[in-house]
Amino acid sequence: MMSRITQANLVSAIKQIADADPGAREAICDEIFVEQPNLLASVLVLTKKDIPLRHVEMALEALMVMHLALKASDKRIETITEEEQERELQGLVASVRFTEGLGLSQVNESVRQYVGFQKEPWLLAYVVGLLQDNGALSMANEDSKYLILSVLNLVACVANARSAV
Repeated sequence: MMSRITQANLVSAIKQIADADPGAREAICDEIFVEQPNLLASVLVLTKKDIPLRHVEMALEALMVMHLALKASDKRIETITEEEQERELQGLVASVRFTEGLGLSQVNESVRQYVGFQKEPWLLAYVVGLLQDNGALSMANEDSKYLILSVLNLVACVANARSAV
């Protein structure tokens, strides 16, 4: 399966969000609420955790970028259900658990294979960079894992979503 989101669409969406004023961002979130309410809820629930607001906003930014990039691609996806989100999250957690106890070279190989089989490599690279640039990957509190898993799960859900007819 080819990526739904091209590099060009992703770059365009990133620029749109960077240039968007608060009203435009709110309008984008309103679109997301209509089209992908469960994905929006999975980001908004982060406000209930011990996660800095700037990191919650970063997760929301990632969702807005995904939404605009998908919209630009003309490749619509069906509304992602809570069950689909849970299935993707279980797969993500299983991938992480697989590496427990492995040596560094084996972990590196596992990560290389995981990344190599991603259906949305541009989107994955963007969100990992976003997490890194915002210091989310070096957060020390227990709730930081929810932020990281939530953002990575957005990518997995988009990558594996059914195409809308």
